[in-house]
Amino acid sequence: MPETTIAHYLARRDDLPDQVDVIVLMGSAVLESVEVAAQLHHATRARILISGGIGHSTRHLDAAVHRRGLPVATGRAESHVFRDLLTTQYDVPAAALQVEDQSTNCGENAAFTRQLIDEPAALVLIQDPTMQRRTHASFERSFADLPGTRLFSHAPVLPWIGPDVVSAGPEHPEIWSRDRFRSLILGEIRRLRDDPDGYGPRGHNYIDHVDIPAPVEAAYQQLATAHPHLVRPPGA
Repeated sequence: MPETTIAHYLARRDDLPDQVDVIVLMGSAVLESVEVAAQLHHATRARILISGGIGHSTRHLDAAVHRRGLPVATGRAESHVFRDLLTTQYDVPAAALQVEDQSTNCGENAAFTRQLIDEPAALVLIQDPTMQRRTHASFERSFADLPGTRLFSHAPVLPWIGPDVVSAGPEHPEIWSRDRFRSLILGEIRRLRDDPDGYGPRGHNYIDHVDIPAPVEAAYQQLATAHPHLVRPPGA
């Protein structure tokens, strides 16, 4: 299935180090990210830096919170919603949390996090799995001036693709509708490319060059051909 090929490529997961200094949790509509960050905190005692203001995922996060009936106020910065979930649902002390609530995209997540970290550290990045690989590339660009920093990606879920919805597994709640998921992963491949329409040096120059494997490009072409209405035109 082309969606699985693309999704598993985007959901970057690295081997984690023995010593974790900071868990960087990006705001998104993927509530599983909060649970994974909390588990890693309890295992390592590393502090959690939550990065996320109000952006394109905020309304989807609010909808996810309401669908699950969670007792957390919405309509706020994504980092504030995640902070409240960590402290009220996952027993993470407020003293272990730091909040960055101005970023509205992956590049700003990285740039604003860099402003809060002064010394080289081992950072574990947790992001919506459709954006995990691009987020990692953004952090590589922002932390290039801090030698000794080590970056590790840990996508919170490997998306399970059902007939109508996409989730963390067949018995798990919906994260995305199938069409929204297709649109997101198609857009991510376009952004990762190093061409005039992409985010690489030969395009918008937001990230360094990323090699996209041939099977992933082939899966993109197959999915885009099958669902042309989900492919945005260049410049859109």
